[in-house]
Amino acid sequence: MKINARIHSFLDGEISLEALSEDEARLALQFQSALTSGLDGLLPAQVPDVSGAVLRVIEQPSQASARPRSAVSAVRDALGWLWNPRPMAIRPAYGLVAAGLLALFAVAPFSAGDGPDTEDSAVASAPAPILVHFRLDAPEATSVSLAGDFTGWEPSYELYQTAPGVWTVSVALDPGVHDYAFVVDGERWTPDPLAASVDDGFGGVNSRLSILPPNTSL
Repeated sequence: MKINARIHSFLDGEISLEALSEDEARLALQFQSALTSGLDGLLPAQVPDVSGAVLRVIEQPSQASARPRSAVSAVRDALGWLWNPRPMAIRPAYGLVAAGLLALFAVAPFSAGDGPDTEDSAVASAPAPILVHFRLDAPEATSVSLAGDFTGWEPSYELYQTAPGVWTVSVALDPGVHDYAFVVDGERWTPDPLAASVDDGFGGVNSRLSILPPNTSL
């Protein structure tokens, strides 16, 4: 037996349970139970107590044998009733239940596992390295290297002569403040004459470079 206009009227609060036949009452209570139990704990308001009506229907002698409907079937038919457009006057409590069901299914696809990975978001928001061009005019040098806080002060980058006496190298550095120096012929630490000078803490001088992230307004 499927839901009919009389069961609709009962669920809408237009007629009482006693106005239904036994089979209609059983089906109406299944729909009512599916709606209320499906949103257990979702609504702050109390659903009307129908335990007395349930007991009266159960105690009535069965007029015809019918195979019990499964809970899945009852929920499916209940959702079909909710989605089927028709003019109806919904009681306040069941109007909230219907709205809650729609909201529940609307947000269901967006589970926590579907959201963006936090580690990927952190990586995407990190500023990209900036390519920095270093140059030193050292006509008498036979080799020039670059060391700084970004190399652990090891002369890790070798400069090349791009013109007689002109040594250059390009290094990708993270935005921020970096101290550095050139190492000439493997032993002479030389600051960059084109950069700001800072005390190296050992009686010498290093050079300082400030790198701003892209699109930074000054």
